[in-house]
Amino acid sequence: MTPADAEVLQDLITYLDTDAMAWEPLIAGARRKTLHSSESGRRIQLVQWDAGFALPYREEHGHDEFLLIVEGDFVDQNRSCGPGTFVHNRPGSWHQPHTTTGCIFLAVICPPAER
Repeated sequence: MTPADAEVLQDLITYLDTDAMAWEPLIAGARRKTLHSSESGRRIQLVQWDAGFALPYREEHGHDEFLLIVEGDFVDQNRSCGPGTFVHNRPGSWHQPHTTTGCIFLAVICPPAER
């Protein structure tokens, strides 16, 4: 690899120290760290909920949402999910999740493709 190739690759790769990032407040009991966002609306976020937090509204999905539970429990009307659980909420799905112990999850939000 030439030094020029290494420089191009370095410009194409982003590294984030998520431990050094501050949590951004969402609503009482919930916060996030935005790892990536694009003009199309795609977002990748770490989300943290305090013990006993409940989403105060029914979240309806007009897009794909992918969640990976990292810590704690994530509970919706279908089941309780623990660390390592992957959840895919497809367009047309809905849920009103909560947590009993608190949780951290990785969320990937993919807006509908532009036409």
